[in-house]
Amino acid sequence: MLRRSGVWRKHRVESRKGFLRVLTVVGIAGVTAAAVVGCGSSGSSGTANNTSSGSQGSSAYPDHTISFIVPYAPGGDFDTTARILAPYLTKYLPHHPSVIVKNVPGGNSVIGDMQVINAKPDGYTIGYFTLPGIALGPLIGQGNYDLTKVSWVGQVFAMPYVAAVSKKSGLTSLKAVQADNHLKVGTTGITTTAGLTSFITMQTLGVKKSTTVPSGGASQSILAASQGALDFVQFPYPALRQEIAAGLLKPLWVDAPNRLSQLPNVPTIKELGYPQLANVVRLVGAIGTTPNVSAQEVSVLQKALQQAEKDPEFLAKMKSAHESAAYLNGQDTLSEVKGDIQLMQKYAVQIKAQISH
Repeated sequence: MLRRSGVWRKHRVESRKGFLRVLTVVGIAGVTAAAVVGCGSSGSSGTANNTSSGSQGSSAYPDHTISFIVPYAPGGDFDTTARILAPYLTKYLPHHPSVIVKNVPGGNSVIGDMQVINAKPDGYTIGYFTLPGIALGPLIGQGNYDLTKVSWVGQVFAMPYVAAVSKKSGLTSLKAVQADNHLKVGTTGITTTAGLTSFITMQTLGVKKSTTVPSGGASQSILAASQGALDFVQFPYPALRQEIAAGLLKPLWVDAPNRLSQLPNVPTIKELGYPQLANVVRLVGAIGTTPNVSAQEVSVLQKALQQAEKDPEFLAKMKSAHESAAYLNGQDTLSEVKGDIQLMQKYAVQIKAQISH
């Protein structure tokens, strides 16, 4: 019994030692594993945090509402196209933020555009810029901004102008316009895109004895021409469409390289011998955001605009509204801006003299 008891005690001690050895091995393995996992976790967590942090700087944008500044009152090409475009930007932007159109009229679009230029450079304020008109301001002392510093998202639309005369004017051709010694030209202010295009047109065509009659807007000039108070107007086709259809205005030419499908029988200014006006007299809507917005965030906006401009629904809505979608990427838009600045430099002195009178 004692022997048996001693054997039992010995077995118990051996078992206990073995159990302790097992615990020790397991403990060491556990600590080692924990250390490995801890190191890996720490590294992974560091990597994850870095990635997450880096991705938050990139993939988290945009995570809240974007303001889309339209520098004009509601109505008109810019407001119309902005409201058509906004939901498609939402559709193609990461996280699908709301894009809210805000009308900020005044100062020939400068007030609204300055809100974009002076906004916080975080990519949450975008806006329409009117080309070529907006390029003139700094050249004649009306605005202190540098369009080459704007972070350009891209061009949305480009509309050629149509030159039309009042039915009551008796004018029927470009030559008749050139020969008229009392031509009354209806337009908006000379520093607006419409005013600039009329000024450049008259200069290029050699019309010396015209009188420019400024108005509060395109609709007022068109109404006056349709009633016979003005002889000549030049605006984008959508603005003139109803009066042309009613026979109140007669279109004489289109300021474009090619004829408009809506006016197949109306010649282009290029066909009439003035190709230099074909790509100058136009209305362009380009979207930009604040200078110094990160290239990564600008790229996100550019990609969304590119996808929106290819969307069949967007294109159908633009066509239905008689708007001419004409996409350009950010880099090409910047090139266009630089070209418009050069163009405005050519006429800035004359325009400044006109204003001072």
